[in-house]
Amino acid sequence: MNKRQRENTAKYLYDIRKGIALVAVVGNMVHDHWSLPNLIIGLFAAFGFFAWGYVVDGGI
Repeated sequence: MNKRQRENTAKYLYDIRKGIALVAVVGNMVHDHWSLPNLIIGLFAAFGFFAWGYVVDGGI
């Protein structure tokens, strides 16, 4: 993978992270009650995609 491909892949993973976090939080706000397991799983997945993007970006 060249530098540009790595940067684009990292940006894509960061965008996926934002989408997952948004769905986890707003999805719970739309319903009448908060689902703590869904929120935790969503935020954990968002952190996972952030970490993956960080690694692809050359952070580690």
